Amino acid sequence: MTTARKLKISISLAADVLDAVDRRAAAEKTTRSAVMEQWLRNASRQADLRRLEEETAAYYDALTPRERADDAEWADFASRSARTLVIDEPAKNKPRRRSRPR
Repeated sequence: MTTARKLKISISLAADVLDAVDRRAAAEKTTRSAVMEQWLRNASRQADLRRLEEETAAYYDALTPRERADDAEWADFASRSARTLVIDEPAKNKPRRRSRPR
């Protein structure tokens, strides 16, 4: 994995926010920059997730009654199919390994 080039910027923060950054940096034994980068990445991911949720809700809200019925049928089919799956159980009728005579 390559590390992206870091850019130096100047920002202004409220004192209480800077105190929170400093406390986290001290607790994690890292830098202010690392803490702020982590927080900004998390905030960006959360914003992307909210946008995706809003777009998904808008998609389902825009479905016609017929499309909703089709979607319900597919969901029911998928649920019934999923109940028949066997996961993490040993396969049946698998030949046993014979132990060697000692």
